[in-house]
Amino acid sequence: MKDSRKYLEELVQFGHRGSATKNERQAAEYILRELERMGYKVERQTFKTTRDNLYMLPLQVAILLFISALLSLMYGGIVNALAFFLSIFGIMLLLLEVSGIPVETSIMPRFLSQNIFTKFDESKEKRIIVSAHYDTQRASVMFHPKIVDYLGLIYNISYAGFGLVPIGILFNVFKFQPLGTVFLIIGLIIVTANIIFMALCEITGKYTPGANDNGTGVALALALAEYYINHKDEFPGNVDVVFLFTGSEETGERGMKHFIKKYAKSLPKDTQFIILDNLGTGKITYLEGEGMIFYKKAGKMLLDIAEEMQKGHSGKVQRMKNLLLPTDALPVMAAGFDAIAFLAKDEKGRLGNYHWHTDTIENVDIDLLLYEEEFFKEYLIKVAETLK
Repeated sequence: MKDSRKYLEELVQFGHRGSATKNERQAAEYILRELERMGYKVERQTFKTTRDNLYMLPLQVAILLFISALLSLMYGGIVNALAFFLSIFGIMLLLLEVSGIPVETSIMPRFLSQNIFTKFDESKEKRIIVSAHYDTQRASVMFHPKIVDYLGLIYNISYAGFGLVPIGILFNVFKFQPLGTVFLIIGLIIVTANIIFMALCEITGKYTPGANDNGTGVALALALAEYYINHKDEFPGNVDVVFLFTGSEETGERGMKHFIKKYAKSLPKDTQFIILDNLGTGKITYLEGEGMIFYKKAGKMLLDIAEEMQKGHSGKVQRMKNLLLPTDALPVMAAGFDAIAFLAKDEKGRLGNYHWHTDTIENVDIDLLLYEEEFFKEYLIKVAETLK
């Protein structure tokens, strides 16, 4: 049997695993082979997706809002109606993207990606899905160590600026001046800055090695899969544990969205999802929920068990509200299933080497990784026992 350290060492040999790239496909083949070696029957779900939404989607929305604001400021009159609907269309694209609903919002070219997962045991009434994404993000100035702590502020200012554009146009329609013009000018300044910033990120962004994000989650999920298939006698007989490895999570949870879209109707309503992501430094951290704009709370049973275990792992486990950017738990929660996301963060909520070039195996805390392996074995058994 291999432990999570060995799986991580093997996974990072692929270099980056950029969403919908050749390297991502090679990593998928590795995961599939490992699961088959363990004795699982494995399914592959292929889909097409863009290679980048983190930078390109806000850029796409900002350009729509820029055009809308200029139309309203320069022409006014009946053109305001066109400008307003164009701005609302841009805002709706953004809201759909952050909602977790499986709807494509990008106009960019699409490429092949895939999910790899162990076959459902239809003879069992209950199901737990342990999931980890295996793709990696592109580092850019947005995630520079001196800037990343201000991401929340950057996003809040951007969203405020985006919202001012349709509000300003609406004020122009009803002749609320000069307030409409002031809102539009402020919104236009913020939108323009956003276009420049996101374009810079898109042009200069380069893939990270992804040892922590999310080599650690994949390594732990593979170690848990090997443990489960060799220790099924420790689990209730009516509970099926499925191991799901999603592609293209970094493009807006595209892998999980495609999985939910295809398989949600065939899953028991009480299926429990455990998401493993970024578990290489700091303390084991479980999230109370997901979503910056549309907040979804984690499953009560999953939270209760995590809280109970926190007491038994004094000083090594902590609870936090949510992340700025969502995990694969968001599409699951949006579909009505219970889910919880586990990460490893410091006391201030920082993820180690987050989307940066230093996300290498040398900067992963291997002792923590091995500790987490035992923690999640215990957690998985407790969830199964409670669910049965």
